[in-house]
Amino acid sequence: MMVVIMRHDEAHGVLDPPVIQRCREIGHADILVGIPSFRNADTIAHVVRTAAEGMVRYFPGLKPVLVNSDGGSTDDTVQVVLQTPVPPQVEKIVTPYKGLPGKGSAFHAIFEIAVLLRARICVVVDSDLRSITPEWIRLLGEPVWKSSYGFVAPYYIRHKYDGTITNNLAYPLTQALYGRRIRQPIGGDFGFTGSLALIYSHMDVWKSDIAKFGIDIWMTTTAITEGFRICQSAMGVKIHNVKDPGSDLGSMFTQVASTIFYLMGEHEVKWMRVRGSTATRIFGDVHYQEPASMDINVENLIDHFQIGYREYLEIWERVLEPANLMEVSFAARSKEEEDFSFPESLWAKVVYDFAVAYNFDCEISRRELVEALVPIYCARTADFALRTRNMSNLEAEYLVQRQAEEFEWLKPYLVEKWLKAKASASGEPQDLLPVNG
Repeated sequence: MMVVIMRHDEAHGVLDPPVIQRCREIGHADILVGIPSFRNADTIAHVVRTAAEGMVRYFPGLKPVLVNSDGGSTDDTVQVVLQTPVPPQVEKIVTPYKGLPGKGSAFHAIFEIAVLLRARICVVVDSDLRSITPEWIRLLGEPVWKSSYGFVAPYYIRHKYDGTITNNLAYPLTQALYGRRIRQPIGGDFGFTGSLALIYSHMDVWKSDIAKFGIDIWMTTTAITEGFRICQSAMGVKIHNVKDPGSDLGSMFTQVASTIFYLMGEHEVKWMRVRGSTATRIFGDVHYQEPASMDINVENLIDHFQIGYREYLEIWERVLEPANLMEVSFAARSKEEEDFSFPESLWAKVVYDFAVAYNFDCEISRRELVEALVPIYCARTADFALRTRNMSNLEAEYLVQRQAEEFEWLKPYLVEKWLKAKASASGEPQDLLPVNG
C-alpha cells in the first residue's frame, strides 16, 4: 500500500501532479470511499478503519481505494489518517483540498480522483461518525453494484431535534419541488456511480455555496434532475457530533438554502411540471432504535427570531406577502413561550416567498436575503420543539411528514408567485398568466 499526500503548491488544478501520477499507477478502483475532514482527529480513525474493513468484507475481489480530503486541519487529523492501519489491499490517498474552505471543495477532490481511477462504486461518509459500521459501506455501495442504482441516500433514525435544516427545509422542498420523498437529502453519507461522479466533477459550481455545506443537497438534486435511479438505505441510528440549532447552524442554513434556491432557478423547467410526490425505495430493513437524547434551547431560538424581526423587518416587508408578514409579526410579538406559535403552513409560504425573491429581486443581495431568513427558521424550529416537547421521536416524525405534505400542497402558491415574478422581470403582461389555486 502506498500513501500519497498532495501539496497545494505543486499544481494549479484541483489535483496535484503526485496524486495524478499515483492514480495512473493504481490504474483503477472498483470501489472508492471518500472521507472529507476538518479537525476530526478524535473520530476519523474509527471511520477510516471501518470504511476500509467494509470495502474488503463486502466487496471481495474488487479493488478498493480510500481517499481522505482534508481542509487544512490544525490538529492531528492527517497524521491520524496516515497512521491508521487498513488491510494491505486498500490503497490510501490523503490530500489537502483546494478551493473555498468547505465540505464541497473536499468532495470536489474526491470526485476528481474517482474519475481518474474510473471508479465503479463511490461512497462518501462523514468524518465525525460515531455510529458507522462496515455494514454502512455495503448499504451505500451494494445498490449501485448489484441493483443498478445511480445514487443512494441514507435513511437514518435520528433524534427529533437532530437535523432541523433537513426537516424544515431540505426534505420538504425536495418532496414538493422534485416529487421525490428522500428523507435525508443532506445526510452526508451517500453512494453513487462513477458516471455520476464524472457529472459532479465537470460542473462549474465550486466557487459558490455548493463548495461548502450546499454540497449534499446539490448532489441529491443533481442525481434527480439528471435522471439517475435513486434509492435510500436503512442505516440505523446516526450518531455524530450534533449541534444545537439555536447556537451555530446559521452558516450551514444559509449555504443549504442558497443552494436550494439557486437550483430552483437552474431547474425551473423540471420542477414546474412535477405534481405530487412518490416514495423512494428503502434498501435494507428499517429497525427502529431510540436515538440518544439531545437538548434544544427554545428560548435562544425565540430570541434569535425576535432580534431578527428588529434587524430584518425592512427586508421581510419587501419579500413577504402582506398576509404572511402580518402572521410573522404577530408571532414575533409573543411574550410567553407557551403562547408562541409558527405553523408549518406559514413557514412553507415564507420559504416560497424567499425563494422567489432570491431568483427575481435584484434590489437585495442574495447573501443578505438568505441571512434574513435565518431568524424565521429559528421561529419554525422553536414551534416544532414546543409542540413535540412531550412526544416520542416517532410521534414527532409525524409532524415532519405533515410539514412536507404542507409544502407539497402549497406548491401552486409558489408556481403562481414565481410565474408572476418572472413575467415582471421580463416585462410580460401579468394578466395573461395562469392562476393556480
